[in-house]
Amino acid sequence: MLGKRKVRKNVFELVFGYQFNKEEAPLDYYNRAYDNFVCEDDEEESVKNEFLGICENVEDIDSTISEFLNEWKLSRLSKVTISILRVSVYEMKYLKLPAPISINEAVEFSKQFAEDGASSFINGVLNNIAKKMNENA
Repeated sequence: MLGKRKVRKNVFELVFGYQFNKEEAPLDYYNRAYDNFVCEDDEEESVKNEFLGICENVEDIDSTISEFLNEWKLSRLSKVTISILRVSVYEMKYLKLPAPISINEAVEFSKQFAEDGASSFINGVLNNIAKKMNENA
């Protein structure tokens, strides 16, 4: 078993890659792209469900993110940053993963994959989203 971190990394990579292949249906893209990923059989279903869940709910997820960008627009963010934010918001909003876990993982991903300075930006946006979600719970 590879664990949630590897599942999350695979989902992140799929979400990132799909931004360059939007002419394809999400399931077709998943089936084509997934051959390049390392995952155990018992985790493949999680990766698939989370990726398709993000694609299915991307408008709601992006709306949630946009609400907390202050003076930024989603279109101005890097595709890496958008992908990290989408995965984390999906985890918190749809999978009900505790915010501190999802935010910490997002920050770690941003340190590894995103541009310099993105980790504090991502941390701030996600913390504000988590606060709002807690208020509405």
